[in-house]
Amino acid sequence: MDDDDGRSEASRSAVPKLRERIRYRFDNLLARGTSATLIWLAAVTAMAVLASSVLLAIFGVALNGSVQDNWLEDVWQSLLRVLDSGTMAGDVGWGRRILALLVTIFGLLVAGTLIGIIAAGVEDRIAAMRRARSVVIESDHLVVLGASDGLPILLQQLALAGAAGEPRTIVVLADLDPAEFHAAARSANHDRKGVRVVHRWGDPTIPADLALVGLSTARAVIVVSDRQSDVAAVETVLAVGALRGGLDDLTVVVELLQHDTADRLRRAFGSSIRPIVTSEAVARTMAFALRQRGLGQVIDELLDFRGSDLILVQRPELVGATFGALVRGLVNARPIGLQGADGQIVVHPDFDRRVTSDDRLIVIAENRHELDFEASDVRTVATSAPIPFERVEERLVVIGWNDFGAQLLEGWATGATASSQVDVVVDPRVIDPGTVVLPNLGPIAISCTAVDDPIGHAADLDPTTAVFLAMRVREDGADVHTILDVEVLRREFSARGADAPRLVVELGDAAQASLIELTGPDDLIISDAMRGQFLAQLVEQPTRREVLLELYSEHDAVLQLVPCESFGLAGHRVVRDIVGRLADDGLIMIGWRSAADGEGGVTLNPSLGSSVDLHPDDRVIVVG
Repeated sequence: MDDDDGRSEASRSAVPKLRERIRYRFDNLLARGTSATLIWLAAVTAMAVLASSVLLAIFGVALNGSVQDNWLEDVWQSLLRVLDSGTMAGDVGWGRRILALLVTIFGLLVAGTLIGIIAAGVEDRIAAMRRARSVVIESDHLVVLGASDGLPILLQQLALAGAAGEPRTIVVLADLDPAEFHAAARSANHDRKGVRVVHRWGDPTIPADLALVGLSTARAVIVVSDRQSDVAAVETVLAVGALRGGLDDLTVVVELLQHDTADRLRRAFGSSIRPIVTSEAVARTMAFALRQRGLGQVIDELLDFRGSDLILVQRPELVGATFGALVRGLVNARPIGLQGADGQIVVHPDFDRRVTSDDRLIVIAENRHELDFEASDVRTVATSAPIPFERVEERLVVIGWNDFGAQLLEGWATGATASSQVDVVVDPRVIDPGTVVLPNLGPIAISCTAVDDPIGHAADLDPTTAVFLAMRVREDGADVHTILDVEVLRREFSARGADAPRLVVELGDAAQASLIELTGPDDLIISDAMRGQFLAQLVEQPTRREVLLELYSEHDAVLQLVPCESFGLAGHRVVRDIVGRLADDGLIMIGWRSAADGEGGVTLNPSLGSSVDLHPDDRVIVVG
């Protein structure tokens, strides 16, 4: 019995009270949105008006302004006092005044509530409109799915790539605040020249959200990695395939972190998928830049869509010409190779090879539609051996560590002597030394040291080259700390009266580049910018990837900087003469790097008719 009584008491206490029931129903009503709230407010107002009119009818009195003595007139007068507080001014008699005052006070509360509801509803509607959930009505547009820190740079490169052609539209679908997105897009795209960027808010892994961006009429899709894992990128590709019923007729460029994921995507979707492991691409580029002073600037010029860049083009009027004739005769472009009918890329082919109708010419030019050719007397040039790459003994010090440190050192080692040495220096308060996995560099000695003062230790090692890798462990502020470390190292060497080593500095955020000044032989690598450049290159012409891989030869460098004095080119020269002089030795001149004032400006694709004053310390950029 006691247990039954206890259960009965608990049951009674569990029964919700009337107030709780009413509040629960009321909360559910308000949760339905603005329209339900307005309906509730109208119902409460109607009840108040009816109550006032009933009281007037019971007591047989009328409010001031009544023209008839009936219940409908009382309803009307009560409604006027709810809507307009000044209506009660003419009422006489304390009974009428008190009733009119109560109705008017209720009306003020209704008006305030109504204004608040409308304002909140309008604000919600504006926020929804800013999130842009309407379907994009475009054709032949580019679609970017996802967002990362490098998104502004990617948009900039895509905009620059289309600046010389017809207007284009770039549609971005990402779970990103609209205000933040548009601010970032404006900061990175100062010269969009007719390029429109459209933002749609949503999750790229959900087919319903993907339907907003017009995939059926898109020219290409870029899937941006979140830099955490490949799961989201793969989910996005699968969602695109599910929505379209396959990817056979759509180019999809995917940024990934792992090679095995890239291979599986290729096997699953075929040639339509263009996966790229951007961290490896950046590491390979940095390793190649380490080979020679100034190569980093040359690579940056080739990857950036400003000015001249790599172009693959078929020109029927050039069919039958020898490659050597094109080297000497193309006025506003520098040919560097050919792609045959089988798709094979040949950088620096034999000069006597003739261009066929199936060949695509690989040139460095500003405009693919305008290639001016001057026929000239061309001497037959025997194909010369590549310029021997001079391997030098280096003491390389790597300050900091990140996810592509091992790839960087492996690439650098292919161009270093066996007597070179690598010292990795990390701060144990920032990077756990146990997470630093050193690569096997063969005969090259490599070690890792963890010290509280990595900059001082690096200076004591007296390196020939110091590489600063952005320490991702620090997350926010990593670039600022890297720049500060660069200045400390410089001051350390200045205090010792010694020349600072060559510096190769990696930053993640391009916005921080203005805070650091690198001159002469130093190189600045913006990893996020490079990621955006690589993705844009694959979208515009996917074959450019193979061309870049050929230029980044792992052994004998194809792209090199040679001293002007080695070929007797110092002085005032016409570019046509420089091109011809180097072509006599089987080399392709694509530009030069000026050493004036130690700033090292790079010029690519000079016109044959232009002239230049070359100093003995200047270097000519050649492919050979």
